[in-house]
Amino acid sequence: MLFNRNEPVFGKPIEQPSQELVKNTLGLHNASLEDALKYGGDLTRAAIGSMNLTMKKKYIIVDTKIHMLIPGMCPAIPGWHTDGVPRGANLDPTAKQAPNIHAQEEMDSPIFHLLVTGTSCLTKFIKDRNIDLAVPDEPDTKLYKMVSSQVNQKVLNGELETYEAPSCVPVMWDWWEVHTGIPAKHHEWRFLIRVTESDIQQPKTDLRDIIRTQQQGYMPMEFGW
Repeated sequence: MLFNRNEPVFGKPIEQPSQELVKNTLGLHNASLEDALKYGGDLTRAAIGSMNLTMKKKYIIVDTKIHMLIPGMCPAIPGWHTDGVPRGANLDPTAKQAPNIHAQEEMDSPIFHLLVTGTSCLTKFIKDRNIDLAVPDEPDTKLYKMVSSQVNQKVLNGELETYEAPSCVPVMWDWWEVHTGIPAKHHEWRFLIRVTESDIQQPKTDLRDIIRTQQQGYMPMEFGW
């Protein structure tokens, strides 16, 4: 299956926020654009304002995460993967079921926008286009373990070139774009925002679900999910 079919698009940068501003920014989970602008704070509003939202989908979902990093910590999914893969009978990317990447061939991709602050832990992408990778024939949780293993081998062999997304610059891509979180390089407060334009995934409406009270970390290893 071919990945990295289209070029990521970079937007206009925002000013690097102070560590104090990052530390005091509210985390959001599957918030609507309206709620994100209302409750997300100055940094969230600035980040959204820098993004080239297309407004072509039914829904807009905003997620923000704030982590107090220490070297070696993984605040984002490690291992090469894509976002928004359809899952389950309803092809809902939020379902806790095996990913069905073959369904993407017959569907319109969501549109993803990402911005990360600081320098300790920036999302890594691949420069190369139209990367051919083996995937399971049927929906299977081993999909991303397979993808990550192949990409790592190609990078090690010098077949693929990687780069880190620029700090404080929004990047827009689709669900074919392979990327990975990386372990933190140094101590830092880190802000990440991802805005998803989707025809399937709907924002949450209960503030008890939207306001984040915990931040998730990840193990530095390849695994399926």
